[in-house]
Formats: sequence, structure tokens, C-alpha cells
Amino acid sequence: MQLQFFKHLCLALTFCIAQTVHAQVQVKDICENSVPPSWHSKGKLSLSSAHYKAGKQSLKWDWKKKNATIIITDTAFSSVFKDDRSTFVIWIYNEKPIDDHLLFEFKKGETRAQSFTFNLNFSGWRTAWVMYHRDMEGKPVAGMDKLVIHAPASHKKGSLYFDQVLYNVNINPRSPMRDEQVPNVNINSDKAANAHWTALYTFARVPHYLPLQKEVTAKDQEDFKLIKKRFIEQILPRAKYKKLKLDSIEKDFAFWQIKKNGENISGRAVYALNDTELYAAKADRTAGEKFKPYSNEAYTALMMNVAGLYSVSTNEKEKERLAQIFMDLLDHSYDQGWAPGSGMGALHHLGYSFRDFYAACLLMRQPIKQSGKLERTQQTMAWFSGLGRSQTKPENVTEGNIDVFNTLLGSMLSSILIMDDTPEKVRQMHEFSNWLSASIKPNSAIDGTFKPDGSVFHHGTIYPAYAVGGFSGITPIVYCLSKTAYHITPSAQNDLKNALRMMSYYTNPLKWPISLSGRHPTGNWKIAADAYAYMALSGSPDGKSDIDREMAAIYLKVADGKKDKWNKLFEEKGIKPAPPAQGHWNLNYGLLDIHRRANWLLTIKGHSRYIVSHESYPGANIFGRYNSYGHSEVTFPQTANNDGLSFGDTGWDWNNLPGTTTLHVPLDKLRANIINADDFSGVEEMLISDEIFAGGTNLNNWQGLFAMKLHGHDKYDMGSFRAIKSWFMFDDLVIALGSNISNSIKDYSTQTTLFQNVLNNKEAVFVFDDEASKTFPEQREWTKNKNLTVLDNRGIGYYIPNPKELVFTKQEQTSRDQKDKVDTKGDVAKLIFDHGKAPKNDSYQYTMLIETDAQKLKAFKAQMTGKNPLYKVLQQDSLAHKVWYAPENITAQAIFKANESLTDSLLLSTDKACLLMYQNKKGIVNMSVTDPDLAFYTGPDDTPLLPNGKRKEVSIYSKPWIGTPSQPSVVKVTIKGTWQTASAGNGIKAKIVNGNTELSVPCKYGIASQFNLKKI
Repeated sequence: MQLQFFKHLCLALTFCIAQTVHAQVQVKDICENSVPPSWHSKGKLSLSSAHYKAGKQSLKWDWKKKNATIIITDTAFSSVFKDDRSTFVIWIYNEKPIDDHLLFEFKKGETRAQSFTFNLNFSGWRTAWVMYHRDMEGKPVAGMDKLVIHAPASHKKGSLYFDQVLYNVNINPRSPMRDEQVPNVNINSDKAANAHWTALYTFARVPHYLPLQKEVTAKDQEDFKLIKKRFIEQILPRAKYKKLKLDSIEKDFAFWQIKKNGENISGRAVYALNDTELYAAKADRTAGEKFKPYSNEAYTALMMNVAGLYSVSTNEKEKERLAQIFMDLLDHSYDQGWAPGSGMGALHHLGYSFRDFYAACLLMRQPIKQSGKLERTQQTMAWFSGLGRSQTKPENVTEGNIDVFNTLLGSMLSSILIMDDTPEKVRQMHEFSNWLSASIKPNSAIDGTFKPDGSVFHHGTIYPAYAVGGFSGITPIVYCLSKTAYHITPSAQNDLKNALRMMSYYTNPLKWPISLSGRHPTGNWKIAADAYAYMALSGSPDGKSDIDREMAAIYLKVADGKKDKWNKLFEEKGIKPAPPAQGHWNLNYGLLDIHRRANWLLTIKGHSRYIVSHESYPGANIFGRYNSYGHSEVTFPQTANNDGLSFGDTGWDWNNLPGTTTLHVPLDKLRANIINADDFSGVEEMLISDEIFAGGTNLNNWQGLFAMKLHGHDKYDMGSFRAIKSWFMFDDLVIALGSNISNSIKDYSTQTTLFQNVLNNKEAVFVFDDEASKTFPEQREWTKNKNLTVLDNRGIGYYIPNPKELVFTKQEQTSRDQKDKVDTKGDVAKLIFDHGKAPKNDSYQYTMLIETDAQKLKAFKAQMTGKNPLYKVLQQDSLAHKVWYAPENITAQAIFKANESLTDSLLLSTDKACLLMYQNKKGIVNMSVTDPDLAFYTGPDDTPLLPNGKRKEVSIYSKPWIGTPSQPSVVKVTIKGTWQTASAGNGIKAKIVNGNTELSVPCKYGIASQFNLKKI
């Protein structure tokens, strides 16, 4: 965050100046060249080089009388009154722990306005980030001009050191962290979205719930040995560390300038990456990169290199030197504040930057124990990994967190494995296993990780880019614990398998669609292949097989040609690669529909008042506003010459994502205006709709339907932008309908995109009815209602009954890359419906035939215009979209309004807007019903309104219902005639009313309720 006030602070100082070509980070330091003239003390103030954080000196305070104080006068304190994010920051060094505290008292004249205390029960450096308006006792007042620091009342004399004293910094309220020194800072962060990083103080206070056993058994020791062996195989790639040289490590070690003088240790400051928030401009992501060489990330990477070389070296003299280097690094980091109870000011996302610390300490257990510092080190590991969270009783664990799975799970396990084999270690490992099992259990709120339908969540949405990290973190640990007394529960293993299985459904076979890319629309992300191998090696959930054959088969499919030890093992077991998945699945938590046949994958992506439309960060997905406006993609298997996607960030028109209905605006208008919307979020854009209706249903996981009510966001003056969209997926057909396309925006055209294909060949052939064309550039428009077929260059056919408003272009396009860093250009073909400016109740209809050719497409057109069409659109309006599929006698419909009379051969009405499919075969009706309303809250949309009546942008994290479970519902469906349920145990109730049947269908989690009916 931007440093707002340093007008009265002395001298700019460059700290952490590398002797090589490293970036320099500029800070203001009042404690370097002279005692600040505005500081006055009852005691002695002097500069000292014994301990320092910035530069080479700190400000030492010696007092020899009781009630000693430092009085600081500065106009900086008057400015905090107007800034509700103003924060006081200080570093304090204590040579010996004191069971007392400092009192920081802020005054206007002689009147106390507010204060906070800083506990002194530590040695080394500690810091505090204390927000004036939230974290102190009392509130800032206009004209506040003085800070009085009171020495600990119980000590008549003593010494403390101060450095990096910042009177007023504007920072994000989510960042400051409570710890042993300032336990009253940011107390509500324990329940915030980033609590998994910041609630270390609370985690450390979770009591054990299991009793201690009397002794450690031989079986316990065998299990610990096996778990440690498996884990070290993962963290210690021996070939990598055998390449390291001691000379290189000595050079990297010298950079930190660590010196010991008796019990005193000093050296270059080891900062947390979060410290950039104090000095960098808002949203300046380059600052973090410049800061890294001086951060805990670089420091612990060196520790890991030392530990790695130590572990593989056979040279005893070399090992002795490496052990000495490591212990100096460990001692210096402890002195720098990387110690139990220390929050370092802010530590969100610590799991990424500190992960090497835990593995390095585990590998160096022997030298640490020989030095007598094992207990201190284990406590440090336990504190920063938040190990105490695993002491929560399983019944009180409400959710897992993907950041924890990705970055902290191995750290937590390291914190246990480094312990001596004691009853305490046995208890800790059992509690860890129990907590892990409970964390894997799906929760039905927006927060958490695993969802009942198999979606994997992060940032309040389905997010494969984070899922791969989560899977890569959790499955190796599951494997480490497997086949021991600490094996996770069978139900947890099944739940994890289900999420992994579902990921294999929405990847083909390696990459996922752009609509699932979050803020990374690159097309480069891939499935976490190794996760399937680790799950396979963990054995079957029922314990009957040492290898989970299903997971092994998926691994062989997604291993991307690797011939490794796992591949060999699974093939020796007679396991074959899994074939491409076939079927239809609705992940309504992610508002994602999946339809698969042959070797292709079709996905549809929507958004609602619960699920965000996109995620944009500074420098990431800047033009992604329409990512979930009905984004439909066909993905083919990746080959050496084709990534299987239609996408490419080369001239890509971000207005025309396939399947979407959008307002086509210039890039300058499409560019995201990314802000820090509220105190619950960072600098990001994650917009939601006010519409409830979005989701899908399926019949026997084979045929399916997805529909949504689309409403643009007021942030971009799209409040009048509305449409109703649906997709009916039967075998290799996709019937896409749109209705009620309306808005009052007269400056720009509204468009529905059938396809946008990046071309590798300008002469790619497109076929229009019987006319094949490889012309480039080319543009075609249709103005008549004569039905049309188009075959694109990917083998996808399009049947358009009414091509009026249809436009085809094949040309070089210019655009900007998704980061908005460079101009791009490329050859692109597009087919769109141009609804014009300010359309009123416009509509469209088209059908996709996936993996077809010109002859098949021609035959399809002939059938559709003949007496026995393959399907019929029965309704397409604001009440319902309805399609009948002849080959299977399936009727599918999205019913957008409740309690309306339906024009259907079977249905009379439903009491809720819902999605419904049925198939009538020989008097038996197979039916599915889905309530798309996940019902995290009820009633009108809760988005706050601006004075002009427009919806305000707020973050998903600010929503009070983000942790509320989805509420089940009962949909009442009235059908003609008298029927009874033919399916047992599904909770469906049938009641005959006036010669018709009223069905009560329980629905929950957006999962299709499926059942059979038979005529009475």
C-alpha cells in the first residue's frame, strides 16, 4: 500500500542493498543518522549498531527510573483522524523477555485519545501494525499531536531498541495480524476469508482433545518411520541437491551478512514479503518481485539448499560446515522475529513464501537437536504453519481451505515429524489425521474447498488453477499417512476421489476450458497429474486394494507421455489408461455444465447472485468481464500441433467469447476498473449478478440442460442489459436458445457469439451450406430467414434456422493481451448474431453438431426441414425454454417463472422456477428436477444501492452469507393424470389432486433429483 505520510521523518535510506545487481527498496528511517529531534525521553536515547532492522543502526532507549517515558510530537498524528485505514507501525528489539508491556498513548495536548499495549515477553525483534480506527482503545481525534511511550511499570530500568517507526501508513485492513505482542489487533480476522493465514494466535490456543497414551508402541514408531520416509522422498529430490556446491552456498550465505558476537547475532534484515505493503504503491505487483531477494522467501530457499546438500553429501567436513551455516541461519531468523508467537506485522500468504523453512528444519533435525534447539524450532514450525488448527475436534471443522492444502499441509506434517517419538507426537499425528479427514468433507457454503457436487472452490468460485495446487498438496500427504494408523477415513478418501474424478471430467485430458481459468486466461494450465498417482498409491478407500485402480487409470491417461516409476508400476498391475469420460454432469456450485461424447468436451459457464462472473486482478484478466456470460467451449484432446482450444491470446476479441451474449464495446470500455471495493477484499474485481436463475440438470448423467437469466452490472452501465439463455445437450447435438435480449444502450451493439476460432492457417476452410471457402479476409452477412448451415475449421457444424442478423468474419484482428501489457494481433474467424443497438426482446436459435463433416451436416439440415425433425423447440420466451428430442423422446425445459400454466403434454405447473427433464418410455416416465437456487439467502438481492439506484460494487467476501450452507428446498410439480413413484428411497411424494398428480421433489445443492413414475 502507498506510504501516505513521512513529511517529518528524517532521511531516505536504502536498505537491503545487494552487493550484486539487486533492486533497491526505498524506505524512510528515523533511526539511522541521529536521534529524531521530536523524540524526548526520561532516560537516554542513542543510536546503536548492536541490533537493527533498517540500515545499520536502531534507536536505543535506556531508562533507569520508574515511570520512564518517550514523548514524540509530530503533526503526522493529526492526519490519522481523516483516514480510516491509517496505521501505526513499529519494530522493537528486546534482549531479555519481560513479563510486562509498553503502553503507547496518543494524545491531543495532554488529553489521551487512544492507546494500545505491546507485550514484552520475548527476545529478539517484534513488530506491530496497529490501525488507529480499529485496533486501539479509544478513537483518533482531530488535532492529535503527541505519542507517549510508557516503559513497563514493573521495571525501574531497562533497555529497548526501536526501528522502522512509521507514524501513519495506509494499508488494507485485512493485513494486520494479532500475535503475542498485540493480541487485540484485527480480532475479527479470525473469521475473515484469510483467517487460514492470519489466525495463528487463535490456532496456538486450540487445546488438544485426545488423551495421551501411556507410551509409544513399536507400531507407532514403525508408522512414524514409514511416514517420514515417504515424506522425505517427496521433499528431497536427491539428484537436484547433488548438483549444488558448497562454494555457491557460501556466497549466498555471505549475502545475509550474519555475524555472531557472543550471544548477540546480527545481519541483514529478513523481511516478510508482506512488508511491501508498507512501501509500495497500491496494486504495484512489481514491488514484490523487487523485494524477494531480501525476503523470507529467498532466505528460506537458502536454508533448503543448505539442508538438501547436507542430506546428500558424504563429505563429513562439508556436512560440518553446512550444519554451522544452517544453525547461523536458524538463529538469525529467530532473532529477526521468525519465532513462536510473532505475527511479523502481516503474514497472509505466508505458506507460499515460507514453505522451505519446514522441510529444511526437518532435514536438519540432527544438527538442530545436537544444538539443543529442537523444542524451540518445533514450536516455531508449529506456530507459523498453524499446526494448532489440527487440534480442532472433527465435528467442529466446518470447511477445508485450498491454500492450506497447497502450502501448509506439508509444513504441518513436518512440524509433527520433527518431534521426538513421544506420546505427544502420537496424539498430534492422530489429531492431524482426524482434522485432515474432516477438512476434506464437502461443505455446502461458498467458502471452503470441496463441494457436494465435486466442484473445488477458492475465492468463492470453482477454480481449477487453485485446485491443482490443492490436489498437489493434499494427495502426497494422504499417501504418506496411508496404510498406517493415521490413514484418513474412507469417506474422506471417497470425497477426495470424487473431486479428482470430476476434474478429469472438465479437462480434456490435460487442459481445462478458458471459462474456468479464473484470472489466468492463458490456455496453458494443466491438470495435476501426480495427484492421481498419489491417490492410487494410497489404496482403495475400503482398504481392500493396495492400488486404487480408478485413480491409477486416470493417471495413465493424464501423465502426458511420462514413463516414470508410477507408470511402470500401474502397467505391471494390468491397469490401462482410462478412456475419455462419457456423459453429462452439472456442477451447479460452479455454474458449470459438462457434456462429453467421443473424445470431446463441451462446457457451459454462467454466473448468478451467488457465483461471480469473473476475477480480474491488476495485470491479470483485464478484459475478462464476460467470462461467465454463457461461455460455451468445445475442447478437443491436445496434440503436438493443437492445444484443442479455439482460444489464443493473439488478436482475441474479449467481447466475443463463444456462447456469450455481450455488449460489444471498445477495449478501453472493456478494460476492468479494478479497485479495492471494501475492507473485506484486496485490489480485485469479482462482480456478481442479482439474478438467482442459473444452473443445469441432467437425465441419468447422459443428456442435459443448462440455462441462465443474464443481467449486466451497473458498474459498467449495463443495468438495462438482460437476456435469457439456454443450452439443450443431447448426444452430439447442442441446441442454443436466447430470448428477451434487451437493453437501452444505444452506443454499442449487442452480440451473441457462436464461435471465435484463432486460426493457424489463413486458408482454413469454412463451409456455408454447400459452398466451401478458404478466402481470407472474408466477411458474410445474412439478412433473410432462410435456414443455413456453417461448418467451421474445427469440425463443428452449426445449423441456424433463422440466420437473419448473422455475421461471419475471417480476418486479422488486433487486441490486447489479457494482462493489458502489449498489443496483439492474429488471424481469427468469428460467427455472431448482431442484435443491434438497444435491442428489444430479440432472440436467437442455433444448433451445434460436434465432430461432424459437410455431408453429415447437410443430412442433418434435410432432416430438420423434413417431416420428422430430430428435435423441436416447443417454447422460447420469458416463461420457459423448452425442447423435445425425438430419438429418446425427451422433453427438457427451463422454467423461469413459478406457478404459471405450462403448455406441455405432461406438466401443468411448478411452484418454483426450476430445470426439468423427462423421458416417457412405455408408460414409465424418467424425470429429473433441479432447483437452481442454491439459497444461501432468501428474498430480494442484497446488493447495496447507490443514491442513483444503481447496484454498488462489493466483494463476494463482504457478503454475510458467504459461510452459510445452501438451504434445501422442495419443488412441487403438478402433472397431468394419476401417477405413482416407481423409485424407492428418494423422498419423492406423490399426491392425487383433482385427477392430476402433485409431486413434492426434495432438491439440494443444485444436484438433479431423479426418479421414475408409472401410470396408475
